[in-house]
Amino acid sequence: MDGPTVELLHRVAAAARAVPRPILEQFCEELERLPPQPGRSQTGAALRTVPQHAARDILAELVSFWRRKSPAAAPGQVAWALRAASITDEQRVRSQSVELVWTGPVSGHAVLRRTEQALLEVIEGAERSLILMTFAAYKVPQISDALLAAARRGVEILFVAESPDASGGKVSFAGFQALDAPLTQRVRLYIWPQEKRPVDTAGHFGSLHDKCAVGDENALFISSANLTGHALLLNMELGTLIRGGDLPRQAAEHFRGLIKAGVLARIMA
Repeated sequence: MDGPTVELLHRVAAAARAVPRPILEQFCEELERLPPQPGRSQTGAALRTVPQHAARDILAELVSFWRRKSPAAAPGQVAWALRAASITDEQRVRSQSVELVWTGPVSGHAVLRRTEQALLEVIEGAERSLILMTFAAYKVPQISDALLAAARRGVEILFVAESPDASGGKVSFAGFQALDAPLTQRVRLYIWPQEKRPVDTAGHFGSLHDKCAVGDENALFISSANLTGHALLLNMELGTLIRGGDLPRQAAEHFRGLIKAGVLARIMA
């Protein structure tokens, strides 16, 4: 399979994920009415049947690539590729699981996954990539050991934390100082520079206050808990562990986008 064909399939999958299936099906039926080698006016007419502007723009980009880079694909083939991708994506979303995660007193009415257990599950399950974000971090041996084991098995680890300088003293020491020395050499460290933060009229600027972990773009842990022993073991903290579906990928792409745009800046330990 050549490069343009592979790229076309990726674009088909992205379009099928973004366009609601009833609208997509209507467009597929229009594609099937076209001749094997349709002209620009014919594909344009098919696009004009799409009622939503946003969906029409997405499909127009797909059609443009198809016509320019992979014109040998017949309209009916593109239609069935869109249908297959849409159904596959629906099945993937249905396979998503969401669990509540808790640190604190037990109520007796529900058994909830503990915060430390959920975070360890994301770290230990990662095979390719791991993104960790936290406001504050202090040494937690079990978490550090799990991160070092992940790094040793080849997992790319991005660690984003608040720092004293960037935060204007909101934290007393940088989050990456919670990492053991062997780990800091294997982890890519990022901060949110103060000059990249929004400032209000009183001169107050934002804090890096999110706490989450994304493993392999397939698991997303969101919590009120910082990466500290108290947060993981003693405080009242609530979060969610999401497996499957689209949200872990969206979160990972968002954070990588912030890095690419320079909003999050890499530092050396």
